[in-house]
Amino acid sequence: KGKYYFDRIEVSASHMQALINDLLTYSRTSVTEKTFENIPLNTVINKVLENLKEEITAKKAIIELSGNCKAYIIPSQFDQLMCNLISNSLKFSNPEKAPHIIIETLYTKPKTNTKKKSSAGYCHITITDNGIGFDPQFETRIFEMFQQLNSKTDYKGTGIGLAIVKKIVENHNGIITATGKLNQGAKFDIYIPVA
Repeated sequence: KGKYYFDRIEVSASHMQALINDLLTYSRTSVTEKTFENIPLNTVINKVLENLKEEITAKKAIIELSGNCKAYIIPSQFDQLMCNLISNSLKFSNPEKAPHIIIETLYTKPKTNTKKKSSAGYCHITITDNGIGFDPQFETRIFEMFQQLNSKTDYKGTGIGLAIVKKIVENHNGIITATGKLNQGAKFDIYIPVA
């Protein structure tokens, strides 16, 4: 009985540590120095893919990367943004098939209704996967803090990852949307101003 309680305490402490780390990451996106650099986004994306290589290999994931926008970004924050989104695609993959993640960066104008008017172009980043997806009714709530749309026992997490992503996009004066269908994958569209 003592061992059972000890194991429960250990799991709870581990979950609390993950929650504290994610909350610290979220708060840092507001207070860290925002030094923008004009760099190719693929430079950051390739670094993230290299860091996730072990997980990508273990899941036998297929990653397609195309386009090569340059934009003014905060490299460390953009690294975090891409890491969160690609990690989610790997985590929420369909157990029946290998994850297939398509990342594309193209110059464009935003196609969404927004108050943020700009004569400059945008770098449109899309991340599409063939994972478990999500119910379309959650498309607006998915970026809220502590939103976990799936079973906590099947998919570990704190529900803060996509809130961090949204905050980073806002720090770049950008726009992010998510679309998904249950068992048919998810797609994230991000628009980052080029200038």
